[in-house]
Amino acid sequence: MKNLNIFKEIDSKVLIMALLVVAAIFMLLYDKGDEPEPVTQPINVEEKVEMNGITLLEQELEKKLVKNLQQMAGVGTVQVSVTLSSSLRSDYATHGSVTRKTIKESDQNGGVRESTEVTENNQLVMPSGAAQPVMVMEERPTVAGVLIIAQGASEPKVRENIHNAVRTLLDISPDKITVQPMGGV
Repeated sequence: MKNLNIFKEIDSKVLIMALLVVAAIFMLLYDKGDEPEPVTQPINVEEKVEMNGITLLEQELEKKLVKNLQQMAGVGTVQVSVTLSSSLRSDYATHGSVTRKTIKESDQNGGVRESTEVTENNQLVMPSGAAQPVMVMEERPTVAGVLIIAQGASEPKVRENIHNAVRTLLDISPDKITVQPMGGV
């Protein structure tokens, strides 16, 4: 009976407001069923880094080509897109050693067993005080294709000059180069 008296004392409006607040909080916290779950795919960090490295190389080549092509007579404004199919490859000097250990064992029946253990140890050659190892070779990335869009490319001679310049600068086959006149709406 005591509990009933407490409820009678509480204003019914306050009780209704409290129930509405609790219901609103409950709906906010638990009513997420309408929203789709975000789809996440695992990202290989090494691939992402390489992709960024390739993208940076592509952008550097594009800037270099734009700078050179805009200096040519009749070319005018130019846009360049370069696609690389591989990244920069570097080989570093290593100091290696090979240790061979041969063990011959005889058993009681006169049988001989021979086993050889080979241990290889390769370490990068680091100049004293340097943070980078000694580089033996650096191989340029492979260009998959180049697209050049230029104002003056509607002229056959200018288009040919652009094509030859890109072929020479990048040392790629002519079929990997496309030169188009700049259009617009």
